[in-house]
Amino acid sequence: MRRTDLETVDVLGVAFPKPSRTLGRVARGLAGLALLPLEGIPGRGPRRAVWSCPGRLYIEAHGVKGPDGARVARRVEQALAEIPGVRWVQVNAPTSRVVVAVEDPGPRRLELIRAVERAEAEPASEAERVEEDELHHPADGTTATRLPSTLAADAAGLVLSVASKIMPWAPLPTEAAALASLVDLHPRLRDLADRKLRGRERADSATSIGAALAHGLAARSEGTVLDIMLRGTQWREAKAHQRAWCAAESRLVGQREHAGADSVVSERPWPLPESAADRHARRSIAAGAAAAAAALPFVGPRRAAAVGISALPKAPSHGAAAFSAQLGQVLARRGALVMDRSALRGLDLLDTIVIDTTAFGAGANVLSDLVPVPDGDQVDLTAAAFALFDPEKPEVVRRDGEWTLGPVDELDVTGFPDRQRMLDQGAHLVLGLVRDGRAAGLLAVAQERSPDVDAVASAAEAAGLRVIQTDGGAVFDAVRELQACGRVVMLVSDDRRALGASDCGVGVHEDGTPPPWGAHVLIGRDIGTAVLLVEAITAARAVVRDSTMLATAASGIGGVTALSARRRPAASGLRAVNAGALMAFGDGVWRARTLTGERKAPSSGRVAPPWHLMPADVVLDRLGSGPRGLDERDARRRAPADRAGGHGSAGTSIAKAFMAELANPLTPVLAGGAAVSAAVGSPVDAALVAGIVGVSALIGSVQQVHTDRALAGLFERSATVTTVVRDGAERQIVADALVRGDVVSLRSGDVVPADCRVLDATGAELDESSLTGESLPVPKASAPVVAAELAERASMLYEGTTVAAGKVTAVVVATGDETEVGRGMAAARGAAPETGVEARLASLTKQALPVAVGSAAAVAGAGLIRGVPLRQSVGAAVNLAVASVPEGLPFLVNAAQLAAARRLAENGALVRNPRTIEALGRVDVLCFDKTGTLTEGKLSVNRIDDGRTTASVSRLRKSHRAVLAAAVRATPRAENPEELPHHTDQAVLEGGLTAGVDAGGWQKTGAVPFEPSRGFHATNGKLGERHVVCVKGAPETVLPRCTRHGDRPMGAGVRGRLEKRAGRLAAAGHRVLAVAERPVSTKDLSEDDVTDLRFLGFVALADPVRDSAAPAADRLREAGVRTVMITGDHPATGEAVSEEISGRNGDTKVLTGARIEELDDEELDRELADVDVIARCSPAQKVRIIQTYQRGGRVVAMTGDGANDAPAIRLADVGIALGQRGTAAARAAADLVVTDDRLETIVAALVEGRAMWASVREALGILLGGNLGEIAFTVLGSVVTGRSPLTARQLLLMNLLTDLAPALAIALSRPDSESVPELLREGPSASLGNALRRDITTRAVTTTLGASTAWTLARMTGRRRQASTIALVSLIGTQLGQTLAVGGRDRTVLAAGLGSAALLAILVQTPGVSQFFGCTPLGPVGWGIALGSAGAASVGGLLLGPRGVEPSPEHA
Repeated sequence: MRRTDLETVDVLGVAFPKPSRTLGRVARGLAGLALLPLEGIPGRGPRRAVWSCPGRLYIEAHGVKGPDGARVARRVEQALAEIPGVRWVQVNAPTSRVVVAVEDPGPRRLELIRAVERAEAEPASEAERVEEDELHHPADGTTATRLPSTLAADAAGLVLSVASKIMPWAPLPTEAAALASLVDLHPRLRDLADRKLRGRERADSATSIGAALAHGLAARSEGTVLDIMLRGTQWREAKAHQRAWCAAESRLVGQREHAGADSVVSERPWPLPESAADRHARRSIAAGAAAAAAALPFVGPRRAAAVGISALPKAPSHGAAAFSAQLGQVLARRGALVMDRSALRGLDLLDTIVIDTTAFGAGANVLSDLVPVPDGDQVDLTAAAFALFDPEKPEVVRRDGEWTLGPVDELDVTGFPDRQRMLDQGAHLVLGLVRDGRAAGLLAVAQERSPDVDAVASAAEAAGLRVIQTDGGAVFDAVRELQACGRVVMLVSDDRRALGASDCGVGVHEDGTPPPWGAHVLIGRDIGTAVLLVEAITAARAVVRDSTMLATAASGIGGVTALSARRRPAASGLRAVNAGALMAFGDGVWRARTLTGERKAPSSGRVAPPWHLMPADVVLDRLGSGPRGLDERDARRRAPADRAGGHGSAGTSIAKAFMAELANPLTPVLAGGAAVSAAVGSPVDAALVAGIVGVSALIGSVQQVHTDRALAGLFERSATVTTVVRDGAERQIVADALVRGDVVSLRSGDVVPADCRVLDATGAELDESSLTGESLPVPKASAPVVAAELAERASMLYEGTTVAAGKVTAVVVATGDETEVGRGMAAARGAAPETGVEARLASLTKQALPVAVGSAAAVAGAGLIRGVPLRQSVGAAVNLAVASVPEGLPFLVNAAQLAAARRLAENGALVRNPRTIEALGRVDVLCFDKTGTLTEGKLSVNRIDDGRTTASVSRLRKSHRAVLAAAVRATPRAENPEELPHHTDQAVLEGGLTAGVDAGGWQKTGAVPFEPSRGFHATNGKLGERHVVCVKGAPETVLPRCTRHGDRPMGAGVRGRLEKRAGRLAAAGHRVLAVAERPVSTKDLSEDDVTDLRFLGFVALADPVRDSAAPAADRLREAGVRTVMITGDHPATGEAVSEEISGRNGDTKVLTGARIEELDDEELDRELADVDVIARCSPAQKVRIIQTYQRGGRVVAMTGDGANDAPAIRLADVGIALGQRGTAAARAAADLVVTDDRLETIVAALVEGRAMWASVREALGILLGGNLGEIAFTVLGSVVTGRSPLTARQLLLMNLLTDLAPALAIALSRPDSESVPELLREGPSASLGNALRRDITTRAVTTTLGASTAWTLARMTGRRRQASTIALVSLIGTQLGQTLAVGGRDRTVLAAGLGSAALLAILVQTPGVSQFFGCTPLGPVGWGIALGSAGAASVGGLLLGPRGVEPSPEHA
């Protein structure tokens, strides 16, 4: 090489320009290219964006957005309108475009452009100029952006990078090249560049060009390649927007009036808050500067600068930019028009959504309630109401014969019930119904919300946004008020002015109407796109979270590699920063691509049609069905729309379960540690950490999939099969295949497959205990019913209930999530709490990380003080930090939970998620549902009353036995009581068998069977030589037919006294039957013969308590678990059951659902603190009770078997369902399914959860105590000698032998040496509190003393490697000794401990292998020192303190 002149350099005989001159020319050229979109081409005037389609042009216009914009727009329109060939002109100020419709052939494009130039004005302010510059119309594609110039600069940078490697000039220092990115990454510097370069895009392009050139001259290309990837994504976004515009333009601008729009106000009344990404960038750069300054005295300026460079927060900016660009492509493919792309860049800031409900259109008007006047005929009333009601014009007065319907104020009639209640309950309109000029009733008209509103609101609530719904009018004011309060607002509306004022305006409009120009995104009527945008808010937040985490990890890895690199430390640090940015880029693209916008709208917020009010023929007409049912083709057509997802759980793939298992707090920490370890030359240790995490996640995912499949099998076996009428013929189908309008035929014992309206019923009684909690059967009929409560709607059947007697034909009105059960499940589905294992892992992580970092810093500092080379000190510190992180922690916890889950499965409890075991160990409140859980769930005779005294079945006197005998005679005969269709008959017959009472030689000759309308069952028969009629039935039916009580006439006083006795029995939760008889002279019997009866007494039926309930409750109290019984029954019934279970008398605290409704949250907190029974409780109140306990910091389990329990089961920390008796809804909502329905199994599950905590405590004591002992010994050795006593491979070996098999064996073993009372004392607070701290401290001190003693004695030999080997053996031996002392009686623990010890001996004594781990084979003296120190330390550790959890005062 030779120099040819002052301006060139000769390379291989070829003259090249000097780099400084080349750089200057390239920079000037690219800078001019960067400014080209705004400044224009020299000599050709300003550049102007123009887009055309057949018959129309869109020309960029300046000055139309400012305060004088309207005048400028009119001037532009007038100038263009004067040109021949122009049909019409409209200025669209929000997009800075003038739309020109032209003839064919039309004027020349240049002529139109010149006219616009002459008429337009300069922007009124710099802010307006920047806004015009950065507002890219989707039609422009990439032509009006700076992407071409930026990509050209990146290409030039790559060329310079190659040239810098082969040219004979010194590359630019990497430190200087890295600083070029600082301006774009620091928020304050970025804002300064924005002001100086007149806009964010200009500054971004300029800094990218500068960085590309700087990296090229520094011979670095990673950052440039990354920028090319990002700009490429933005290029594809711009092209996608252009294609979307071309496809939609003809629909948007169908006529002249749709093309133009005045300007909208876009300035905020309050600045946007600082984003999480900017906050992280500011702190990260400040931390990097501080770290560089601290390192400067020790490592010199270049390494200190490299440490500072490692803190560059590149990942958040790249992740957010990639996400918004990819999201733009997703939106464009859906046909959405992104008019302002900057709105997509700030989605993570949005915290409020305003939904303009008027933009979605009004829903249908429906009759929602009816209140008749006293003594009104409900059947006639409902028939007339539905015949007259017009949902299209409900406010119009309508007449039909004697009936008139219209708004109350327009009817000249008085006597209507109070209508204010209907208005208070949300009625849109109140109508009066008049019959023959007299008030007949009031009707409430409700207006359904559009389902689109529900869809968007549901997605927003799931995203954690504050949801505000408005009905038009003051939308702009609402947005401005929220922004002034610091809120960042998304608006879904068709109001142009409000959309422009919002931070992200989503414009909704119908085809053929003017688009809401001013919106940031135009979606037409595709509400799925609005839902997708709302979901994108959550995704954007996740991208920022992931990116900041990646940036932090990259900074840590970069800092360590910069300190330990032999050469070019800045390049090593910058490489880590770029790697983190690359992963953030991929994360952003992936999260945007996975958005679907298919979130299902809930049904809970919609107005359900009042099917119970409608006459049956009206119901069939509304559903498009008939008595012959649907035809198969119609049923198939309805299926997709009506079959909302069932109650079963969706299948889980191994891949999804694996990713879910990785989502624990230690995974990112361990991943970062593995990366640091690999960066400093320890890939084996990194592979071990990755392997442990992977194996743990794989085992957990396999268990999850296996459990899900087992549950799916349970659901499949218990699937409801029903009889449906289709094409006039009955057939059997699975209940999930039903659709609205199907006619079903049900008989005694059938489960109701969906919500249905009764069409015809014969003696039908329904067991609705699974829905209402009421164990007594409810009669059903086809007549319309005016009733607000579900339990009072005799014309309706509800999913999950059971036909107790008779037969019924009904039409399906709701399936899936539309049913009463499904609506409650949908409301609770998104509210499931997070299990406590994550919180516990996070807590242990926070405690372990400072120790790991502090120990590493101590080792590095000690090495530097004693003159150890920096690379060796940093390497030793990193290895110790990685080794001290408890990488086995997630594995141990998961393993313990899986082992407990398997043991529970063997005992009849199926665990949906193994982490439920951990939560079971924390439960301190258990809410029981009474019916079917504490009780048998069926009726039985509880007491007999002879009109004077009452006795239980086990203590009957002669008079009581006579009452029961007559009741048995008045019951149909059956060999097996379960053969009888009515539950009351079954209970009476079983009661007679239990008490030893029979019919007494009764020979039945006739009967009047029970019907709901009749109210009694009567039989005639021969008793001895006489004929007797025996009657049992409802007291209000039987007592009026009685004339005598015993031998005394029954006057009004006697009858009143008996009615009070019946009332007291009913108030105590009994179903009361009156029993009477009379002698007759004939064997025939009719209903008219059931008169002049002699009253005998009452039979009180109740739901008996399970025999196992009391012992189970006692054991729960031993465990410190508060039990609360929740029931829909009468308070007295709940109190009686509670006292029977607890053995207490008189001090039971009972709370009612009505009382709960009166209490605010604070008052309810106080009431629930010591409550025992909650009666008359609705499903919604159960949910509130669970939430109240959780708000107070309690861990709640909810046990139940009914559909009414499902929402509370879902919301509880641990939901428990009974598998055999439980409904599908309850099982689907539960975390734990008790397949044998035994309460003892629930208690066993609780004990297993507590035992799991004991196993985890012992395993963590070994793991964390051992790690802490290793840290203390290593730091102590480093302080003494300046070097770590153990090498990186020895630390690795120690982790292999102590953190895997031994600790895992402890976690898998059940602490069988402890009794059940001792296990019940375990739990998170007890096990992971003082007991764990004591165990960790004991083991840490023991381990440190054992290793330190052996190392000190071994150093006397003078051989460093031998001393290190002896210390290693003693360290591992001490930990294994403590493991055997804790669990040596378990064969698995014994095998794991002895196996690890044998493997250690083999590795140490085998030449070659021993040297690989930095050891040397030991002789008798060495082994004696090591084993003696380990043995003595282990024995000393046993003497330091007791094991286990000490009894608390309540358990003492």
